Amino acid sequence: MNATNPEFTGLILLASQDKPETPQELLDVLSPFVVTIIDVQKIQIRGRLIMTVLFGLDPAHAGAIESDLIKFGDDNGYDVAVDFAIEGESR
Repeated sequence: MNATNPEFTGLILLASQDKPETPQELLDVLSPFVVTIIDVQKIQIRGRLIMTVLFGLDPAHAGAIESDLIKFGDDNGYDVAVDFAIEGESR
């Protein structure tokens, strides 16, 4: 499957120092994959950034996306958490 699955979503939570380039850097990590951005939310307060990105994806790419995001966070000093779910499925 090369398309996103609208029922399978990923949620990224990033916390970091507020730097103008951070949102684009985060989205660049997703650029090698076929994803559909559903929602992006940012809170910027007292020099800190909390950002969430909800996106649809091919479930087969979840592991690679998670690995790339964790590496991105580690390399840049960002706190990054990733969660995947089938929409409508309770956890």
